[in-house]
Amino acid sequence: MRNTWDVIVIGLGAMGSAALWQLSRRGARVLGIEQGSIGHALGSSHGGSRIFRMAYFEHPDYVPLLRRAARGWSEIERASQTRLMNQCGLLYGGMTGSKVIAGVKDSARMYGIALDVVNRRDLGERFPVFAHSCEPMSEYLFEPGAGFVRPERSIRSFVRVAQRSGAHVRERTRVDHWEESGVRVEVHAGGVVETTKQLVICAGPWMAHCAPQFAAPVVNTRQVIGWVSSHDPVSATSYQMPAFFMEREAGEPLYGIPTAHDQDPPYGVKIGIHGDGSVCDPDSIDRRVHAHETQELEAIMQRVAPGAAGPVTASAVCMYTNTPDGDFVIDRVPQSHRVTVAGGFCGHGFKFAPVIGELLAEIALAGSTTLPTGFLKRDRFDRA
Repeated sequence: MRNTWDVIVIGLGAMGSAALWQLSRRGARVLGIEQGSIGHALGSSHGGSRIFRMAYFEHPDYVPLLRRAARGWSEIERASQTRLMNQCGLLYGGMTGSKVIAGVKDSARMYGIALDVVNRRDLGERFPVFAHSCEPMSEYLFEPGAGFVRPERSIRSFVRVAQRSGAHVRERTRVDHWEESGVRVEVHAGGVVETTKQLVICAGPWMAHCAPQFAAPVVNTRQVIGWVSSHDPVSATSYQMPAFFMEREAGEPLYGIPTAHDQDPPYGVKIGIHGDGSVCDPDSIDRRVHAHETQELEAIMQRVAPGAAGPVTASAVCMYTNTPDGDFVIDRVPQSHRVTVAGGFCGHGFKFAPVIGELLAEIALAGSTTLPTGFLKRDRFDRA
């Protein structure tokens, strides 16, 4: 049995589902192949909420992409008639001159992003959950336009809207291998050979398995997230509490996302350590969350945001897939004109999904993109 497509997308997590949407709205005959179910919790596109921010401390070159992504989030909300975004604001904390504080200021200054300086003495009055914080931080910055997005809901919305435009989806189907030959690519998956003019691979932690020819130096790490049942649940809602990213002086940064009235289970304030987890294989990762890991989250939360502290009542394991420089990698497979790979997003990528889907659609259908992504090319690793 053989089917023929304009584009096949492997992996329907954040980026693959967004690519499926962007391709289908351009009229492409497109197939998405996903090894799990849509919105599954075995990769890097789950967890109930993901921070959206514009003052990008990682690199100011991301800001134009973020602005395009923000428009894309509004578009998919309208198309799916589903609320995906919550603009609760984001509080950054750190030491003067630190990577986070300096980077946030640089991006805000370069692109005119609104930021409020919050004096430490006023912090508890403005955001009660941070009153009596004992974490030594000299500066707090608040980005009122930031907030969070719902990941599982977003992926289902991308796929549902794409299917309305004619996209086809194969769930619970693992790709065995693919072969590029002349004017086509053959994808062998679940006993079926699918033929396509263009192949887009968004396999997340499985990138090395699905695209060994790409040869990008990505590493998967195990990350633990928890949901805290706050002792003051009213103050911990998105009406009073912003999302936060705190660059601790001793230890990796802590991030958190408040509760909200439209929250899907698990409930509570979501928290996680934004740092280097243990290296893992996506097919053999330890998916248990151990007592010492939840105890560490509880202890850090008590120091950073004592007003929202409490026991961790739910937890999960996810993965980061990072490049050596922490930036995404989006490019053709070397010597290929038909296979595009996008990866290295985990840790800070979900917010970009609509614009990544857009640029992948442009590359697949037009051969290039007008979006400013030169700094994300794969050959930067060859030059290192």
